[in-house]
Amino acid sequence: MRLNPVHISLLIIPFVASPAMAHDWYSGLQTPSGVSCCNEGDCQRVGHRYSAETGHEVEIEDQWVRVDPGVILPLSSPDGLTHACFSRYRWIDPPSKTFINLRCVILGGMA
Repeated sequence: MRLNPVHISLLIIPFVASPAMAHDWYSGLQTPSGVSCCNEGDCQRVGHRYSAETGHEVEIEDQWVRVDPGVILPLSSPDGLTHACFSRYRWIDPPSKTFINLRCVILGGMA
């Protein structure tokens, strides 16, 4: 089967459009108190784990961060994976320490 330009464009468009379209669903998210979860590029897919002792944790920049249950949104992500909206703050001493402030977390598989 020979692919014509229309078929080729249909194969390429999802890969080119995905980053912008993927970020669009973050734009309307709000915290339970009504504050926007996202400011441009501060939401992304993250690692996730759960234990009875620590509760939910997300992995951001190789650091596991405990999730306050109050920032978990009761909805599903389009890809079924865990996503978080957060800010980073870097400490001066020690300079390698990063503090993560979670605003919103969307757990994979939530509905």
